[in-house]
Amino acid sequence: MLTLAYAGIAFSLVFYVVFGLAVRFMELTEKARNKARLVILITSMFVFAISGTTAGVLNLRLGLTIYGVGFLVFSSFAVFIVLSIIIELHQINTRVRMRRFMVLFDIVDRFRREGKSRDEIFTYLTDSQKLSNREASDFLEFISDPHNHQFLCDVNDKIQEAKRLR
Repeated sequence: MLTLAYAGIAFSLVFYVVFGLAVRFMELTEKARNKARLVILITSMFVFAISGTTAGVLNLRLGLTIYGVGFLVFSSFAVFIVLSIIIELHQINTRVRMRRFMVLFDIVDRFRREGKSRDEIFTYLTDSQKLSNREASDFLEFISDPHNHQFLCDVNDKIQEAKRLR
């Protein structure tokens, strides 16, 4: 069983090196290359963490304390790295969604000031912005509430003010 854990650790390292080099030599767009590198990193770190934890526990059971603690420490670092990457990706995704929401609010607010009807705005959101019918109707309902609209206007003014101060 301990040999299997060592094989898992070796596999994770070989996986990272081989597929990392393969992605480097592939003709991919920069976005696809970065996405592939991220998947390779997370996968290899996850496999390393599982195998390292298993090797650490098995070494501790065999009485090899230094090896056991060492593998547990290394696998803890791997888990920490994977979790920090996942948390950072979630934060980036949240920021992107918030930015898109505010851009859509600006556009819809401008359309409303220009006198466009709700149906025209709805068509714009579903056709041009590729929102589903439910997302578009929820968005329009949310910004139609006077309190929400005023809050979003205030937030937008603060964002514009911060951009001017840069």
